[in-house]
Amino acid sequence: MLPTMRNFTDRFAAFRAGQGFAAPAKTEDSKKAAPQDPSEVAPLRPRVEIPICDRAPDAQAREKAFCRGQFLARQDCWEELTEEMNKAEAARELTPGLASVAQILAKGARSDMTHAARIAIAKGQPKNVNASLSAFAANLEDMPDSPAMGYIMAMAHVDVAQLWRGASQARDLAPQRREAFDSQLRAATALADQFDPFELSSPLWAQVRCAVLDGDPHPAQRVSDDYEDLIDLDPQNPTHLMALGRDLLPRRFGMLETLDDQARRKVSQLNDVWGTGAYTWVYIGALQSDPAALRRIDPELFVEGLHDILGRYPSQDMANRLAAFTGLTIAAPCEAGSARARLMECFNWILQDHMRELHPLIWAAAPVPGKPEIEQGDTAYLTELGRTRAIGTIAQHFAPALDAGRRLVFTPDGLQLRKGD
Repeated sequence: MLPTMRNFTDRFAAFRAGQGFAAPAKTEDSKKAAPQDPSEVAPLRPRVEIPICDRAPDAQAREKAFCRGQFLARQDCWEELTEEMNKAEAARELTPGLASVAQILAKGARSDMTHAARIAIAKGQPKNVNASLSAFAANLEDMPDSPAMGYIMAMAHVDVAQLWRGASQARDLAPQRREAFDSQLRAATALADQFDPFELSSPLWAQVRCAVLDGDPHPAQRVSDDYEDLIDLDPQNPTHLMALGRDLLPRRFGMLETLDDQARRKVSQLNDVWGTGAYTWVYIGALQSDPAALRRIDPELFVEGLHDILGRYPSQDMANRLAAFTGLTIAAPCEAGSARARLMECFNWILQDHMRELHPLIWAAAPVPGKPEIEQGDTAYLTELGRTRAIGTIAQHFAPALDAGRRLVFTPDGLQLRKGD
């Protein structure tokens, strides 16, 4: 077993309030009977036993790139940073979980500025926000023609715009916040106009054009074309397909009919890369934001896409990612035979055929209906959150067998139900 992994045994009763699982109500009798000392509690059965990989390859690669970008920015090593970004972008370098290394380097580079802006906005200090941006923009003065530096600055403006918007729709913002939001998007758009994605063969700048759609007076007229440019430049990155799905929702810039049309179009365009998986990625992005997308989905095509994705990328990262989506994100009471029920059924075969170890950080980051988005924070907290979510979801799925005293054991050869001790 790898040094970063250890065998983890968790009890079926370890559901936690606030993590998407309701704890069973306590009766007066159960309160009286419960021992006060936790050490006196008899071991609970049934159990779920699965190897835990706290520092999975993708998490390590993301952390390395983020910290590298942050370090180089703090040292004012901008030329070195831009060289590394250019190299990563030219190679379309991805982490094991298929995230852009160049994007993560840039995110690390602007992270201190974004953090300062977040604090200033929370305190209602717009002057401090602008001061942070101005100080950061001074770095661009020495390298005005650098696409990488321009990208870092453009996305800094996008980050701050999103901080001003928060969880609200732009149209619902108070006038002061709306003006601050619009101002940041105008600044990002002005930078985007200086760098042509196709001339530079730059998915980074194609991404900026998609990121500033909120500032366009007619975003619906260009959303599909802008994302098509981005995906053409970086077809192996599923993040772009998911972002397309989110932005084609009615609450954003599209309609459900357009969403489905574009998802099917991506199957034909990216068949050599994803098979039918492109359809699935687009709908995953949409469903993470709005389950109303289920009204247009072709569940059988979606399921076929899940098989294609796991066939092309049979990693534990991917297995955890899709298990978290089918078992946690999309899970909700529904009618038998519904589209949601068909998608939820996939959780079973993903666990049995593909999942061999648990990657807690993936489960911590998975969107949960009715819960706020989890931000980057303390790794220990996120790891524990991910464990709780995953073990609870798995145990809930296999509740009948576990209640009968069986043990659920994940092995290198697959999932096994064994007799209890």
